[in-house]
Amino acid sequence: MGASDAQNCILRAGARKPRSDSFASVYKLLGPLQAPPSDLGQGGDESLDWGRRERGESMNRGAGMSASVQGNPQGRRFRRLWVAFFTSCLLGLPGCWTTVSSEPQVDPVSLAAAVRDVGLDQLRQGNYSMAIRKLQQAELKNPSDPLVYYGLGEAYRRKGLLDEAEVNLLKSLEVSSDSQSPSHQLAVLTLATLYIQEERYAEAEALCEVLVDDPTYDRPWEALNVRGWAQYKSGQFDKARESYREALSFRSNYAVAHFNLGILDYGEKRWPGALRELDIAAESKDLAPSARAEAHFLMGEIYMIQGRKAEAVESFGFAIEMAPDGEWAQKSRSKLEILL
Repeated sequence: MGASDAQNCILRAGARKPRSDSFASVYKLLGPLQAPPSDLGQGGDESLDWGRRERGESMNRGAGMSASVQGNPQGRRFRRLWVAFFTSCLLGLPGCWTTVSSEPQVDPVSLAAAVRDVGLDQLRQGNYSMAIRKLQQAELKNPSDPLVYYGLGEAYRRKGLLDEAEVNLLKSLEVSSDSQSPSHQLAVLTLATLYIQEERYAEAEALCEVLVDDPTYDRPWEALNVRGWAQYKSGQFDKARESYREALSFRSNYAVAHFNLGILDYGEKRWPGALRELDIAAESKDLAPSARAEAHFLMGEIYMIQGRKAEAVESFGFAIEMAPDGEWAQKSRSKLEILL
């Protein structure tokens, strides 16, 4: 499946029965008894008067009750009926109690969503193998959840398994019933990012255009930034600059667009603009430490070119501090060996 398939996908784009109250069943079976109180705590002693008022018996719950029962054949029959009824219930005769399983009924779709969310959380933490394991479990429980396939696609992409990533992202678009849902739009953007990794720049740009033109897409700056990166990688530098600036017109503090614009200015040797954009990116906590380290490193190189040794040393030092074990820290140490 290619971008045309993806675009086609885009464009096609046991509640448990309540248990009856046992006391209510008793009242219903014994007919003449007083209707059950709505709240057993509110009725007081009067709520326990099992019909004495209707038979003109004493409200006294002591000797008066016993005398009334002993002197009244109907009272004795009523008492025997009452005892027989509760004895039959205790013996488990049919019809007296409604049997309800004590085990909670679990909705399989809700269970699948819970497993999926664990997988997506592992994905956010960078535990890609565990994310894949959990998301595959969720897929078995609910094979119609587009978020499951999005998560699998992103996890595979992060691990560099690009073929598996594309299969799952396209599956996410296929099973999504709403081409304007956030999960569908997220899968489109991730697929565009994947195509850039595979150097399929025109296809990536086309997918981003779908999102940019969609009035329901509420994060257009992200699609514009990815479109700009596809244009930059394909050598369309002027178009890339326009895309980055348009992204910043929607969200002026979008650090990724500042970072990419700084890289573009750096490549074209526009030093003032590059320093300005890279400095914004380096100070933003929205960027990953590795990206901030790269921004500091590029600033250090510009300062070296301009003969600003102290500032270059400081920038390389920040790059090492930001990600001590990363690629840009290693390159910064090499630069410091030259400068110091």
